[in-house]
Amino acid sequence: MLFRECLCFQLASLSRSISRSYRERIAPYGLTQAQFFMLIALYEEDGVLPSRLAEKTHLDRPTVTGLIHRLERDGWVARRLDPEDRRSLRVFLTPKALEHRQALLAVYDEVNGFFLQKFSPEEWQRFQDFLNRLRGEE
Repeated sequence: MLFRECLCFQLASLSRSISRSYRERIAPYGLTQAQFFMLIALYEEDGVLPSRLAEKTHLDRPTVTGLIHRLERDGWVARRLDPEDRRSLRVFLTPKALEHRQALLAVYDEVNGFFLQKFSPEEWQRFQDFLNRLRGEE
């Protein structure tokens, strides 16, 4: 098998290309790509437990905790006690995050759309099925 046929190489190369597209557009907001995707996850589901964010973003809890800490430090999110379980904290978007919501979602839609437009709906579904199979999520 040739090196360029290596699945890991191909996926990593594609990932770098997509990451570069996001990085260029989110740099003015002072966000890393991981922070950006954490905000996108929160735009879908605000006020969630960190464990839910870890599940949703496929990141481990310590990584999520670090991302939340930095987002909180920079004014994007706030952690508040869960009113139903005071031992738990929930993560909420701040006014700053809500102010930039439309712009950040536009970045997400633009970059994601640029790559998705290369697939027909059927191809995209098959590609997602392949990815799920590779992750063992059949």
